[in-house]
Amino acid sequence: MFVAIVFVAYYTAQLTASLTVQEIRGAITGPGDLPGKRVATTRGSTAAGFLAKEKAQVLEFGGITEAYNALKSGAADAVVFDAPVLQHYAAHEGSGAVRVVGPVFRKEDYGIVFATGSALRRRVNGALLTMKEDGSYQALHDRWFSGD
Repeated sequence: MFVAIVFVAYYTAQLTASLTVQEIRGAITGPGDLPGKRVATTRGSTAAGFLAKEKAQVLEFGGITEAYNALKSGAADAVVFDAPVLQHYAAHEGSGAVRVVGPVFRKEDYGIVFATGSALRRRVNGALLTMKEDGSYQALHDRWFSGD
């Protein structure tokens, strides 16, 4: 499906898988607590594969919002997905109701995809490098992914 698309702009920030649990259920504190637990994630994700290997009861949904809803309703004990997505949810919509727990347990690299020959590649790479160097990338990260 992605044969015609070339990954020409690659940003080296590590995005990670993590897990979110409801604040009131303190029984899950990290990946070691997942075997046998009902854990929600998105269908076909790398998190789903990880959870199957960990012997969790994997609940796969079409979107992350559905996974959050399963957690809120009690149908799931935890959600495993990309850490920035879960951190944003825990800091905003899920604030006070859920928390991100445990260590990062799977690092994944993300990239930005442009059409072959796109003039945007250099501009985006330059902007990302500048933001990383001047601290604005970290400031944006802190604004959107921390509970402060």
